[in-house]
Amino acid sequence: MYIADIKIRNFRKLKEVHVNLCEDKTVFIGANNSGKTSALVALRYFLKPDYHKKFSIYDFTISNHEKINDIGRKLEKESLDETCNSDLSLWKDILPTLDIWFNVGDDDLHYVCHILPTLDWSGGNLGIRLQYEPKDIEKFYIEYKRELTRNATLKTKIELFPKNMIDFLSKSLSDYFTLRYYILDPSKKDDVQDTLGESIEENPLVELINIDEINPQRGLTDEVAETSTNSQRHLSQLLNDYYNLHLDPSKEPTESDINALNAIEQAQKDFTNNMNNSFKSALLELGNLAYPGFHNPNITLNPHLKHTEGLTHNSAVKYEHEGWKGTYLPETYNGLGYQNLSFIAFRLIQFRDAWMKIGKQRTTQPLDNHIEYPTILLVLVEEPEAHLHHQAQQVFIKEAYKILRNKPEITNARLSTQLVITTHSSHITHECEFSNLRYFKRIQPQKSNEIQSTEVINLSHTFGENKDTMRFVSRYIKLTHCDLFFEDAAILIEGDAERILLPQFLHRNEILKQSYISILSIGGSHAHRLEPLMKSLGIPTLIITDLDPTSLKKVNGKKEWKSVPAERGTGQKTRNPTLKKWFPEKESIDDLLEISAVCKIQKTTFPLCVAYQIPIKVEENEYLPSTFEDSLIFENKTCLKTAPATNGLIGIIKDIIDDKIEIYKKIRNIKKAEFALDLLYLPNFDEIKVPEYISEGLVWLADQLRPESESTPLNKNNMEIKDD
Repeated sequence: MYIADIKIRNFRKLKEVHVNLCEDKTVFIGANNSGKTSALVALRYFLKPDYHKKFSIYDFTISNHEKINDIGRKLEKESLDETCNSDLSLWKDILPTLDIWFNVGDDDLHYVCHILPTLDWSGGNLGIRLQYEPKDIEKFYIEYKRELTRNATLKTKIELFPKNMIDFLSKSLSDYFTLRYYILDPSKKDDVQDTLGESIEENPLVELINIDEINPQRGLTDEVAETSTNSQRHLSQLLNDYYNLHLDPSKEPTESDINALNAIEQAQKDFTNNMNNSFKSALLELGNLAYPGFHNPNITLNPHLKHTEGLTHNSAVKYEHEGWKGTYLPETYNGLGYQNLSFIAFRLIQFRDAWMKIGKQRTTQPLDNHIEYPTILLVLVEEPEAHLHHQAQQVFIKEAYKILRNKPEITNARLSTQLVITTHSSHITHECEFSNLRYFKRIQPQKSNEIQSTEVINLSHTFGENKDTMRFVSRYIKLTHCDLFFEDAAILIEGDAERILLPQFLHRNEILKQSYISILSIGGSHAHRLEPLMKSLGIPTLIITDLDPTSLKKVNGKKEWKSVPAERGTGQKTRNPTLKKWFPEKESIDDLLEISAVCKIQKTTFPLCVAYQIPIKVEENEYLPSTFEDSLIFENKTCLKTAPATNGLIGIIKDIIDDKIEIYKKIRNIKKAEFALDLLYLPNFDEIKVPEYISEGLVWLADQLRPESESTPLNKNNMEIKDD
């Protein structure tokens, strides 16, 4: 049995999202402000006991606030003794809810008998809705109207509290709202308009889920922080907690515990005697002080030697380093990344052993509880990369789930452990299978009165049944570009020269310079394989590719399509699969040359623009470049002619710059990366023009990103845009 699905509605920016959870670990990825943190906070508020008391009115989706105020305006028209609309009908599409669905096996019936929808249930999915709703709606309405009535009797121009329903609930939400639980009908799992039965009085999830979490503010103590009231915790302190909970010999002592306690008691006596002897002269001197009201007090010391104090001082936990046997350093002398990795790992051990009630904790199990422990351990980890260097991040994601399962009792009892992680780390993402990744996709508003929303994509479904494409893309992305999942936009490019020069071109545009853009060097022959992934991610995508003209030539008596300089009216075709199979799905060079810039933009599915070489006019001559290099050369003839003399490729090109056939031949044989580096070395590089076809694409991309840059936390006061 495990949590298979969750559906979150009306919580912060999560208007309605559906997330499949894996049986083992599920990793939430996505760009900044995409809703990952909102999802984790929703799980915390809904599932952790008493955490619903942390709800604020700003956890209600902000686009619903006006609807809440509309309810308040309806109440303004009623008298105190009226009780119209005293049900939840007005709140149905506003209330924050979490639907949690369990996949229940044949042997798990004894865990879920209290949440069966009917006696006819025959296995499969079982669901519970947790809904944050008014406790007593009539009382809530009456008290709101009473406040309005009181204000009406006061003759003042001052705007008194409450200005509206949102204002009223901002101060007293927890007084009027609470969490309620409803059993869901599995036959209506996909029905948005489902009807709820009677609410369940007690929390039905207490016996099903044990939930723990590690937040990103855990940190580690250092010498500076130790003086602060907010000083953070060492591994030694965690060990102390673990000892108290699971190992303390004073709890239900066994025979071996008695031996330990005897040793502690003897140590206590010896230590007390030693302390009194050491302080004897000083204490006698204090005892002879003539202080009014005291007559020669006899001062003695009775220090309490607590058996866990040995774990709490800064040098309690030490590390012996390889090659230095017998030499130890305190834990604070290890690298911060290693300390934090140890800290997180031990927290996971704590969660697991507390859930399993290991050691002394088992004696505290309530006798009237009909199960020994909840069947599911759900652990939430927010941004584990905080204070973890790259290698430690990879170790964490490989080992975390193993730690949670590292007890034979878990497997023997068919218990479930599920790990949910949010991350911005490409290194953590790199170590995950696509099947474990859930991409939080930002949906930009289509109307001025709407806000950004979120859709969650299960990346394992992105490629459908095309296993070959999925295998290629997953290998390529994991090997080179896991940062793609956290970016605002993507640019797909052809080769080395573009890879070197494009970042310089992006830097010339203020919007692009401030945006997170992933540059994928994949080439025209494979770029089209990324189409399903880019469609799922939905981020603006610019493809910068080559025209790649070919013509039918006779070779050894056979006709073959061979690469040639671009020409009009000769029946040339492109060999570029991106242009043929993805967009604009044209093969004729003549057709491709006639397409306008506007027609190179895809207006449906997701923002996509393709940029390839276009005709260039120089001194009334038309040049038809077919690669990035010859396009850049033809558009910068004047600048390159005046460039300082050099022995590199630039010097060679200067001599043939007016001969387009020679340029074409030379470009086919030069080292593209070397050419780009020679350009960067030019003292007048800033005068080099961006090829027009690339410039058109970059202007389009900047336009796509402009709305987001104008709505960042620095420029817009929006309660929800600060969320990850």
